[in-house]
Amino acid sequence: MAVLALTVTGSLSAYVSTLYASTTTAEATNSQTAVPITPLVFTLPVANGTDHNFAIVTLDMPNLYLSGTPTSGALAGEVSLVLSGVTTVASGQISADLTGSGKDGGSTGRKPMMIVVKIPLTTVTQSLQAEWNGVNGATIKSDTFASMSAILTYN
Repeated sequence: MAVLALTVTGSLSAYVSTLYASTTTAEATNSQTAVPITPLVFTLPVANGTDHNFAIVTLDMPNLYLSGTPTSGALAGEVSLVLSGVTTVASGQISADLTGSGKDGGSTGRKPMMIVVKIPLTTVTQSLQAEWNGVNGATIKSDTFASMSAILTYN
């Protein structure tokens, strides 16, 4: 049996705020350049020197998979967090589980992806968007729940 006990100390801020977004339908793209995962977006607030100046962001995509016929190399997919439409703050890739010659384009395996990143808040609001794209001709898909959340914290 495992027991976990959490206690609050004087070093932890009493102020806690969260942001949350999730998918409600199957999502997919065959774009080879990054495109938004439309439901996974929110606006980070401005920094508040006494309550919060960072966001701890978690993007959870538990069941990604790929399909398609590779144009070169193996099929792959990329998922990124993009700040204010310009700056990629974190990204990750999945690849296909190919058999035989490696050119059959099949990937029946589901692959989880979780990205966790600490983002400094600024004096202006910033949008945070999850984006994704296929690589080498892949279509990247998720037909189950995916979510993005943020905990606002004072460092």
